[in-house]
Amino acid sequence: MPKIVDHDERRASIAAAAAMVIADDGVEGTTMKAIASRAGVTTGAVTHYFADKDQIILAALLHADEALHARIDASITRGRSMVDALLDTLPNDVASRRDWLVWRAFERAAVRSQPLQVQYRQSMALWLDAATEAIVERATCTPDEARLDAELVVAVVDSIADAAAIDPESWPVKRQRALLEHCIGRVRAF
Repeated sequence: MPKIVDHDERRASIAAAAAMVIADDGVEGTTMKAIASRAGVTTGAVTHYFADKDQIILAALLHADEALHARIDASITRGRSMVDALLDTLPNDVASRRDWLVWRAFERAAVRSQPLQVQYRQSMALWLDAATEAIVERATCTPDEARLDAELVVAVVDSIADAAAIDPESWPVKRQRALLEHCIGRVRAF
């Protein structure tokens, strides 16, 4: 009797494996063989689910992006402060560090790929819309001011993430928290 395969699950597991390889080796060092090895499948299985490297990069990004959104949504649902919710997305453990490394690798790859640029814009719009919404809920400012505040907060989070992903010893959670609190203290809405 043939083995029944859940194709969505298999595709997701290959995307997760691709995220790990991209985080470890960068986009340039990522090969179908390395992804297949990490996923525990053949290279034929990888190419069955993904036609080319851009599709795998995109799937890895969506996997990492989904994990980042899940962490911030869980924090907000638990009633944590905005600073704590943002800290939960920053690279403070193996999984979140991997997600940020994948995001950065994706940004570099998007420079040369129109489909990846489209996804980059969509992902950034989602982050900015969520941040703007959070600010509007707490603010006494115009929607345009809330959007500018959201862009400032997202830029600071991105900068902290870059530094913490590259040099985690110099960017412990305490330092990240202090900078986020300082930034958010300067933003009208918080």
